Amino acid sequence: MTLTVDIESREYYLLAVVSGAFSLRGAQEAFHRATKAALPLGLNRILLDASAVTGNPSQDERYALGVYVADAQRRFAAQSPPCVLQMAIYGHRPLVDPNRFGEIVALNRGAKVKVSERLDEALAWLGVTAEGR
Repeated sequence: MTLTVDIESREYYLLAVVSGAFSLRGAQEAFHRATKAALPLGLNRILLDASAVTGNPSQDERYALGVYVADAQRRFAAQSPPCVLQMAIYGHRPLVDPNRFGEIVALNRGAKVKVSERLDEALAWLGVTAEGR
């Protein structure tokens, strides 16, 4: 099963609601679709709501996804004009690793990303509210 991504533009951020069974390729595609939708709108903050995604990624998949996110953010920052993306990912265990291994991998490579099991924390990190302000 592939992941479904529903995109909604908010006033100050893009909301991407993802559902389905986790796969590394599906997660990469969800990230790609969200960023592809946000950039033309001039939005550099993205909330990826993965609370409806099932599965338990392996450490290798978490590592690969962290590297993928960091590499993609680096490419966006190198564009002219540069675009510095900030992405918060909201989800539940076991999809979300309590040790945040994938987040640490991405952060160590320069990504601006936050993984949280609390929606309010993810929104606060983006500096927005659920209504988009």
